[in-house]
Amino acid sequence: MQATEIPLSLYVHIPWCVKKCPYCDFNSHEKRSVLPEVRYIDALIADLKRQASAVAGRGIGSVYIGGGTPSLFSAQSIERLLDAVARETGLAKDAEITIEANPGTFDQQNFAGFRSAGVNRISIGVQSFDDTLLHALGRIHDANTARQAVLAAKQAHFENINIDVMYALPGQTLKQARRDVEQAIALTPSHISYYQLTLEPHTHFY
Repeated sequence: MQATEIPLSLYVHIPWCVKKCPYCDFNSHEKRSVLPEVRYIDALIADLKRQASAVAGRGIGSVYIGGGTPSLFSAQSIERLLDAVARETGLAKDAEITIEANPGTFDQQNFAGFRSAGVNRISIGVQSFDDTLLHALGRIHDANTARQAVLAAKQAHFENINIDVMYALPGQTLKQARRDVEQAIALTPSHISYYQLTLEPHTHFY
């Protein structure tokens, strides 16, 4: 297979959060009142149009919408974006399309809207099912909300669900780490991403 026949992967960054976590070194910013959602999607689509000729004929095999907290955006905006990707570059029929979601911002109707828009994989940033550890991480959700978010994704007919869980957290015991994994497994997601907390320069935890 020639390189020009290999489908591409597309990453789309939505940089706003309700609250920036103290360990996060990503390009993310706490939102101020109303998000510039329409203008940002307009800018992404304009950029896509400018660059589309560089990948003509390749097509997109996977799309990953990360952040930040992409689930802050409406399903209508995500649908506009995906329609533009399909129109400008071509989107494979079996493309995997992922959106990241923060349990603290989940909305059942929005989850269903993402699914209807063509998103077929959701990655939920649970990080822990221990409220004390979640507080230490500066997260805006609690353990019960995390479980509700996963169930909401299932009710929205997401068959491909990832749960992010972290370990080596401040003050975390081996028992707590094991309990987090057990609770993640009990929710029967398609995939669990298990990350070690990394202390990055220029973050509050460093």
